[in-house]
Amino acid sequence: MRISSHLLVVAVAALAACGGNGAPPTSPTPPGMDVGPALVESVDVRIAESFPVQVFSRITGVVGDGCSTLLPIGQTRSGTEITVEVRRERPKGAICTQIARLFDETIRLTGEFPPGTYRLKVNDVVHPFVVD
Repeated sequence: MRISSHLLVVAVAALAACGGNGAPPTSPTPPGMDVGPALVESVDVRIAESFPVQVFSRITGVVGDGCSTLLPIGQTRSGTEITVEVRRERPKGAICTQIARLFDETIRLTGEFPPGTYRLKVNDVVHPFVVD
């Protein structure tokens, strides 16, 4: 009985993390972990020649030191403004290698993109783009 109740809790947590609009899970920070924004160095937008139009963003930057890991990338949208959040986590107080861990991720921006001007914000980097 104890194992099945643990499995139920894990299944419910997994389903909750998968649903929604692509936003990062809003679960509290795990004890002993420091969660914060990753350093974004560049943002590029590519518009696929498809119908419906699909828009992709290539994001590069620094996750952090040897103990830092990239968390799932989340995005939200309000009209023509798309906000992407790139976060990382690392153990609090950990002594880690001081070698920068880099990331290079390409994500599909969700939603429809009729012709117009859009504003993509990835952490603190803003990248406007136009769909013709």
